[in-house]
Formats: sequence, C-alpha cells, structure tokens
Amino acid sequence: MAHALAGAGKTYISIQKGLELLLHKSSPIEKLIIINPTVDVGNEDKLGHLPGDLMEKIEVHNESSLFILNKIIGPVEVKKLIENKKIEFRVMNFLRGINFEKSYIILDEAQNASPLQLKTLITRISDDSKLVIEGDLSQCDKYRANGVPAYQKSGFYDIWKRLAGMKGAYQIEFAASDCIRSGIVRRVLERYELEEEIVLGESNPFELNLDAPSEGEFIEGVHIVEN
Repeated sequence: MAHALAGAGKTYISIQKGLELLLHKSSPIEKLIIINPTVDVGNEDKLGHLPGDLMEKIEVHNESSLFILNKIIGPVEVKKLIENKKIEFRVMNFLRGINFEKSYIILDEAQNASPLQLKTLITRISDDSKLVIEGDLSQCDKYRANGVPAYQKSGFYDIWKRLAGMKGAYQIEFAASDCIRSGIVRRVLERYELEEEIVLGESNPFELNLDAPSEGEFIEGVHIVEN
C-alpha cells in the first residue's frame, strides 16, 4: 500500500514495475490488471451516463494509466498487449466471482473505493499474484462531509489501519516533498498540507528489502511500491 499526494509518481512506479514483471521471461506474472474506481472528480459514480460500451467507459477513468503505458513502452506495444489480454482494465463494480492468478494488479485512486470494495478485491488474489493499492486520501471524491474529504470513511483508510503490521502487507507513506511533477505543484501541496493533514499513524514493522529481486525470485503477498 502506498499513500502519496499528487505528483509523487506512485502510478508511474507501479505500472513500470508491473510491466517489468509482465515482460520478464522468468517472471510468473502473466497479466497486468489496472483498476480505477469509476468516480467523477468531486462527485459519485456516473459510469452509466458516459457514451460508449463498457470498455470505452472504463478507458475514460484510466486515461492517466494509458498515458503512462504509452510513455514507457509505446502505443503500438500497449495495443498489442491489450489485444492479447496481457493488459486489462477493470472496474470495482465487476469483481465478484473473479480469481486473480499470476497477475500484477494495481488499484489506482484507492481513496475512492469503499471498505467492501477493498475487501472484495483483496480476497480475489492468489499467492502467485501481487497487489498494489495506492491513493491520496486528500483527494477523496466519493467520501465528503460539507465539501471536505471525509477520508476516514474510505476503504483505503480502512485497510491501511486494519492490515497494518500484517505479514505480506507493506505500507509506504510519501510526503509533499516527494512530489516530482514540478516545483510549483510541490509548493502548492505543502500549503494544502497545512490545512488538510492526513493522520494515518501506521507503518509496516517488517524490515523491507528494496533491492531488486534476483532472477526468478518472487516475493509473496501484497507488493510494495518502491521509490
């Protein structure tokens, strides 16, 4: 699990690591799955009101992920991997009954997922899969009180507290100073931090090995987002 304010590169790092494992010959990962809660900025789910079929609707909420994929390996290779079902986009609404095997799953914008949705997702993964859950609780669009993010209601906040210290679940929290998007964004976030302090207060007590795994090595459990 990774909590970071905007511009820290959490989605980019997650996708790059997923592609590395997907394209590595000795890796057990056979599929990269990207999930993004279908929530409009500052509003509730409106997936059904968008034009197009289900895939076209999903792509609207995954434009940032598609941009990153295209930037890393190019649009031609991305299209090929999607056509071969090596890369899939899914929504939280359609996860029941699915088992994720030999998959690298990324849940982006996790702050907009409910506790039940997170429980459903986490209980879908097998031992040969990795799950990255990342988000920014200061940008909670689904859970708000009087216009202010009520992040304690978010499923991301729930599992951060609930799974703290559990074997196989790791947590990393980034600060505004970790923003790499631009200097102005970093300074803006520092101002917002003064008003919108997110208190998580949990950390992973296990010693983390951030070195790249040797060839063929596969670490059990929920995968850490490395920086």
